Amino acid sequence: MINWTTIKKSIIGLAPMDGITDAAYRELIDKYSKPDVLFTEFVAVEGITHGVTSLFKCFLRHKTETPIIAQLFGSDLKAFYKATFIAAELGFDGIDINMGCPDNNIMKKGGGGALIGKPDHAKNIIKTVKEAVNDWYEGKSMEDAQVAPKIIEWIKSIASPSFSKRNKLPVTVKTRTGLDYSVTEFWISQLLEASPEAITLHGRTLLQMYKGLADWVEIEKASKLVRQTSTIFLGNGDVKTMAQAKKRIEEYDLDGILVGRGTLGNPWFFSDKVPTLKERFAAMVEHSDLYLKYRPELKLYPMRKHLAWYCTGFEGSRAVRDRLMKVVTIEDLKSILSSLQT
Repeated sequence: MINWTTIKKSIIGLAPMDGITDAAYRELIDKYSKPDVLFTEFVAVEGITHGVTSLFKCFLRHKTETPIIAQLFGSDLKAFYKATFIAAELGFDGIDINMGCPDNNIMKKGGGGALIGKPDHAKNIIKTVKEAVNDWYEGKSMEDAQVAPKIIEWIKSIASPSFSKRNKLPVTVKTRTGLDYSVTEFWISQLLEASPEAITLHGRTLLQMYKGLADWVEIEKASKLVRQTSTIFLGNGDVKTMAQAKKRIEEYDLDGILVGRGTLGNPWFFSDKVPTLKERFAAMVEHSDLYLKYRPELKLYPMRKHLAWYCTGFEGSRAVRDRLMKVVTIEDLKSILSSLQT
């Protein structure tokens, strides 16, 4: 369990990213540079509680002392309640609620960033997750929570005995500054009424998606509000180096920073190490091996984006990326990399 009130301040962690921060990515980054905290991809509560088996893979995890937070998104309160039990039983160190995803399909169903326009429902979700955490901590079972039997069976098949201790997990929120325009002070003040243990604010509106620059003035506004409470506050957006992360923590009076896209192709990010090209090539193979360890039924198609991110900044990198976009198996990858080093 992560204790946001006692964890060392100047927290610098890995932000949740859909389709990216899977078990393999988290394990590799944890091995090479040890961020203070790791987040899963976001997982649909309605899907996981209805037994959509493909979503179970998002909750696979490696053994580590680094806290791993399960991020959930959705709208249905009953599904949030059950999904909290699932994440708790799997040994995650906290529950983070996604209230900032700009994906239209998610927003149409009332989840992610759509909750910015529904502050009362957003607060009810936080309260529901807190209630579930408390009920689980006090001994309520998955059966009591009406989790489906096939899901309980799956959880028991993979859960480590070391995860059996029940801790009162922190409930946190990751969000954005607004829908079409920033409403930071109003929105953050609404969230604070539900007293989440921590809030992470990405300095963009939903309309911006990932375009333009993150607005750190809005993050500073939120920081001043949160400072009046016991909630921990983290910023997020356009952080490209550890030095920049540390500077922004100090400049904007933050408890910490979560870094997402700045880590792409760079599992060394949190250590400040500058890898050699040979080390990057080795990490590409290791990352791919880890991916297949967790997803042995798949080919390397989803890894191609990662391979491209590793493969930048050297002469002929574009031609190499073109070749990597055709990789299907680990043997394909090793063959291409071997030809580059001979």
